[in-house]
Amino acid sequence: MDISLSALTIDPMPGSIRLPSWRHSLRSIAGVAALWLCLQFSVSNAADKQQPKAAPAQPLHLPAEINDQRMETQLDEAAERLLKSGTTVKMSELLKQAQRRTVSLSLPKVVHPSTNAVDLIARARAGVLVVGDLYKCKKCPRWHVGVSSGFMLTANGVCATCFHVINVPASPTLIAMTGDGRVVAVREVLAANPNLDLAILRLDGSGFTPLPADFEPITPPGASVNVLSHPDDHFFTLTSGMVSRYVTIPLDPPAGAVTMMAITADFGAGSSGAPVFNERGGVIGMVNNTQSLYYDPKRGRDLQMVFKHCLPVQYLRELIKANDKPQMTDGR
Repeated sequence: MDISLSALTIDPMPGSIRLPSWRHSLRSIAGVAALWLCLQFSVSNAADKQQPKAAPAQPLHLPAEINDQRMETQLDEAAERLLKSGTTVKMSELLKQAQRRTVSLSLPKVVHPSTNAVDLIARARAGVLVVGDLYKCKKCPRWHVGVSSGFMLTANGVCATCFHVINVPASPTLIAMTGDGRVVAVREVLAANPNLDLAILRLDGSGFTPLPADFEPITPPGASVNVLSHPDDHFFTLTSGMVSRYVTIPLDPPAGAVTMMAITADFGAGSSGAPVFNERGGVIGMVNNTQSLYYDPKRGRDLQMVFKHCLPVQYLRELIKANDKPQMTDGR
């Protein structure tokens, strides 16, 4: 005969304590656990309500701190005001002037025997330029600045950059911003050579901070260098490295071949035209291009290294008529 446990009852002995059944025990345990969880939830909610919310983060406003977004907005607004003022030069006229091949200039000479990176950025920043074309995006009706780099050659507004920086026919004009915040129009292309990818411009105004070109001696491989540029709108970014080698790069016929100075200091899109400094604080080159080395070049996968090429400053001499010996100056 089968015995069903659910139907089986056991009477306690007289005088003994009657214990709850296992079902009643589970129900009691479950009830206590639920009550405990509710209490914990209530205590947690009360504690959360008592805690103040975290305050929004605030910048430190350090002496050398840069707000890239604000600077970009201010640059766009200033460039648009210049364009609407009617004082800028049309790009079509600037590109006609780019057919000029030489210009007569007297350049400052390096007189600083040596400098460190801290002194360099403090002394040279005002002479490092944002050189920009203008374009309209598809998200708003306003003009924006396509950021590249350049540097001042003289106090009366002559500066240098890459030819490909100014060769933007779709832009209505060109503008420049100095390291001390002046936004001015590009008034004239004084000389250019598309094969060397060099251009010498004149800006509106005067009282600029020239950066002396250091032509002699040639900076050897292994020597330290610094670059101050604007990679991807990261304004006035200082990077350091060394000269890794000089290399001959053939151009498409009949353009010839060009010597490039390869360096290990970082730069990127937006750095074209930026100055490369030696340990004396002199400009020894101009940022030009990068060449990426991939393990699988056909698919553009597995990046191994990036060659960073700059034009040696000696190429500036091919655009400048040596009608005068370089003038001694402290760069101001």
